Amino acid sequence: MEKVTTGIEGLDALLGGGLPRGRAYLISGEPGTGKTTFCLQFLLEGVKQNENTLYIGLDERPEHLIEDALSIGWDITPHLKAERLRIVDITSYFATHPTQEEPTDPMQIVDDIVRMVHQGQVTRLVIDPIAPLTGHYSDRAAVAQYVRKLIFSLESEKACTSLLTSYMPVGAAGFSPDGIVEFSASGIIVLRLVKHHAKYMRSIWLRKIRSAANDLTEYSFDMLPTRGIVLRQPL
Repeated sequence: MEKVTTGIEGLDALLGGGLPRGRAYLISGEPGTGKTTFCLQFLLEGVKQNENTLYIGLDERPEHLIEDALSIGWDITPHLKAERLRIVDITSYFATHPTQEEPTDPMQIVDDIVRMVHQGQVTRLVIDPIAPLTGHYSDRAAVAQYVRKLIFSLESEKACTSLLTSYMPVGAAGFSPDGIVEFSASGIIVLRLVKHHAKYMRSIWLRKIRSAANDLTEYSFDMLPTRGIVLRQPL
């Protein structure tokens, strides 16, 4: 199976060359564990290879993402101008306007995202985070149906590899607030804060990667200027 390199030092070797192309992966972690940095690093690796990449933000304004990237030494403005990297803010989908009785149909949001991927010939997609998309539904069966629709639709674009981020509640057993996304995703990459002696360190764990043999060892990592996430030793 064709692999997609992540651009994260030390990770691709654990993945046997990268993530299987055309699948959707869940990037799960507590606040401050580096989910957005992970995803941005993945997109910038695609930019280096002249791929079209797309970041869909639901919690962070585009200008804040640009500032955050610059804070670790990544000037993404030239990539935005060249349209190798696009940032789309879809928070307006969740606002109810005076002339609109209900927010946009969540299923329509899925169709619009897939259309952006197809028309833009996007090969790397990030949805950060996924929770606002599933938040329309209170019934678990409806959430499960929606998640399947989203992931199956994304994976129908076989040239595009997708990362979906999810907040992982502190101390929770699941990897997403609804506990459903992890069952449909083709892989789960867990980022954690682990206490070691008197300080905390960040760690990464490849919980599940379909169609690939993956190392289940948990590794510590650093987030370094210009280099981003760099894997270190096993825990």
